[in-house]
Amino acid sequence: MNDKNNLKEFNNFAEKVFKQLQIPSKTLFDAMQYSFFSGGKRIRSQFVHIIGNIFSIDKQDCHRIAFAIEAIHTYSLIHDDLPAMDNDTLRRGKPTCHIKFDEATAILAGDALQALAFEVLQDVKISNIEQQKKINKLLSICSGASGMVGGQQLDIEGENKKLDLKELETIHINKTAKMFTASIVMPYILSTNHCQKVEQLLTQLSQLIGLCFQIKDDILDVTKTTQELGKTSSKDLDSNKSTYVALMGLDKAIEYLHSKQLEITHILKELSNYQIHSQDLKQIIDLVINRNY
Repeated sequence: MNDKNNLKEFNNFAEKVFKQLQIPSKTLFDAMQYSFFSGGKRIRSQFVHIIGNIFSIDKQDCHRIAFAIEAIHTYSLIHDDLPAMDNDTLRRGKPTCHIKFDEATAILAGDALQALAFEVLQDVKISNIEQQKKINKLLSICSGASGMVGGQQLDIEGENKKLDLKELETIHINKTAKMFTASIVMPYILSTNHCQKVEQLLTQLSQLIGLCFQIKDDILDVTKTTQELGKTSSKDLDSNKSTYVALMGLDKAIEYLHSKQLEITHILKELSNYQIHSQDLKQIIDLVINRNY
């Protein structure tokens, strides 16, 4: 898998984007840059490039889509770490944005990264205006009140409550999985041989991947140390948040993760009926499920 080359090329692209920005406040620029380049796994951008490669999407357009998604993901982490939300001081082994700078700057850095995401997305080369409208709308839905932000609100409302599996799944389909949907479906929208059934299968796949990512996060939260995770361990349990481990127990959560993995295998088999095969895609999915941090 050429993920290291893709990651290097993507980071070079992102650095060029930041160099071209004309931001009057150096503090704001520094906060945006600090958070964006703080050493994340870039799993979502890896999905963009893998799907883009499968469907022969222009590499620069993949970088633009990946940047938009990573910018929104970064802004969501900045805001998520704020005292009014998760109140965390550590992210990716470094001080969170509001600790490194201050709360007001962190809020504005998140706001600016969200706007920057859509600015960069406008440069995607498209064959027709409908494609541009569709990728803009999809990212807006996946990241907004009908997706990530809505899921975050449900997560806050679910604190100190005993949620059932359906309620927990609703939170994380929106809070976590929707941005995986953007990562996987947006590059496919640019495909010259678009098929509605394939888009549906990719959407289903992305939701399962997002749920697996969250289940694994909950498992790691109670099985790894703060040093291993690069963020505060057992944070969700200590905050009395609903998690898969809190709901099911550790062993059942691991079993549930494996059941979702089996569902992913079935969808990959369906996609193979449309001549869609990718060892890279299987490997990145395995990384999501088997990662240690």
